[in-house]
Amino acid sequence: MPTGPQPSAEQVNEVKTRFLAKLKSEPPAVPFHASDLARINDNDIWITVLLEAYKLDVEKTITRLWENCEWRQSYGTNNITEKDVNQEYLNDGEIYVHNQDHEGKPLLIVDFSKHSKSKNQDDLIRLIVYWVERIQRKDYLQKMTLFMDMTNAGLSNLDLDFIKAIINLFETKYPYTPNYIIVHQLPFLLNAAFKVVKTFMPAEALEILRVTTKKDITQYVNQDNCLKIWGGNDDYKFKFESA
Repeated sequence: MPTGPQPSAEQVNEVKTRFLAKLKSEPPAVPFHASDLARINDNDIWITVLLEAYKLDVEKTITRLWENCEWRQSYGTNNITEKDVNQEYLNDGEIYVHNQDHEGKPLLIVDFSKHSKSKNQDDLIRLIVYWVERIQRKDYLQKMTLFMDMTNAGLSNLDLDFIKAIINLFETKYPYTPNYIIVHQLPFLLNAAFKVVKTFMPAEALEILRVTTKKDITQYVNQDNCLKIWGGNDDYKFKFESA
């Protein structure tokens, strides 16, 4: 995927020093989770990837890091397990992780043929958070490819508000996580609607957006990691498995 400028040690140190100074002078009403503070104190990886995601904007990185810690505390991200998500959605195969892209990054799959606007959006977003946290606990701050599978999706499955919520989640909470955003097999009927989607995607997301078909998907996901329905060799059928 495209890579941006690398932060300097001075920039990383400025973010860390100013964040910790604010923590001391303006402690949050609810203390930040110990795991998140350890991420900041024990190494520079989290701050480094945030600086990269925000194009070395120190002010924005400090603001978003603080907001991220607040959100992670209130949302319970460090402790989220399969028991904390909607069990029907966990098992229905709309959102899951399976296989990897051509760079070895896990595929976070959203199967829009199984989506309905009647589903609770907050519960669906919580399920995405569960999968991101599950993968990143296993492999620290692992990048993932967001794979929006439009195979067999129709107008009844398209939900612009849900897509906006997904994009917003990654932009504000996990900006360093997407390797690519792949929209696969977009039906002709949904082309106009997808143009609307692109208007609310940030520039960083547009840079890694790829719209694929069966003819060119193997540029990003090799044949053996592609499901048969995508034109590949994998005959996997979703069944949830505990971590």
